[in-house]
Amino acid sequence: MENKVEIQDGQLIVVPQGVTKLAAVKDEIIVPLDHVVGASIDTGILNDRKGLKMPGTAMPGYWAGSFHKDSEITFFNVKQSSTPIVIQLKDDKYSRLVLGTENPRNLVELINNAI
Repeated sequence: MENKVEIQDGQLIVVPQGVTKLAAVKDEIIVPLDHVVGASIDTGILNDRKGLKMPGTAMPGYWAGSFHKDSEITFFNVKQSSTPIVIQLKDDKYSRLVLGTENPRNLVELINNAI
């Protein structure tokens, strides 16, 4: 599991786990729920061009950190072998979060029900 994701006190909290915390160059990301547009599973996103990593890590089969593309910043912390969830954001530093998690379908449902 690359990330632990929770909803507490009206906020979405993403905490990279283990060594992925170092690769992602983030201890945690906290987003107000009113900045969350929605969540979905998107297995095709890992095949897309990610953009320029600043700061972050990119190696075959793993992406972590902030990636800049087309005036948007996407935070990735996901392995190729994971089922990635994409959390669309508004009015935030990141346009979206692309995450590997335990039980992705349950997490997508939890996030969408919370907003």
